[in-house]
Amino acid sequence: MVGMEGMRVPVWLTLGVALLVCLFGAYRIRLGFRSDAEDQRAREKKGMYAMGRRTHFLIGVVYLLLGGALVATSFGWNPFAGAFGPSTEAPRKGAPAANDPAPSKAAGSTESAQPAPPK
Repeated sequence: MVGMEGMRVPVWLTLGVALLVCLFGAYRIRLGFRSDAEDQRAREKKGMYAMGRRTHFLIGVVYLLLGGALVATSFGWNPFAGAFGPSTEAPRKGAPAANDPAPSKAAGSTESAQPAPPK
């Protein structure tokens, strides 16, 4: 598919998702600091709330790290920048760029600058 560019995700969307991830991480950390009575009631339930306090705290920290990584990638941080694709070389100084026009003939040249008329 010639001429197609990659789709860009809007910055406001990635920052919104990062905010939700960080809020959920803060909630999990809050669950990690619940009292013994709340912890006992939570263990009687099923699902996410039945997990231990340390586990809630650890998972909350992981969510905060993921939210921070989303914010950083929204502003251009790319942790895998050198891991994929071929390496590139810095352009040499003094070398003509690929889009520069061809150099014109020298002023003392005997050839005409205009192409020959068709026969």
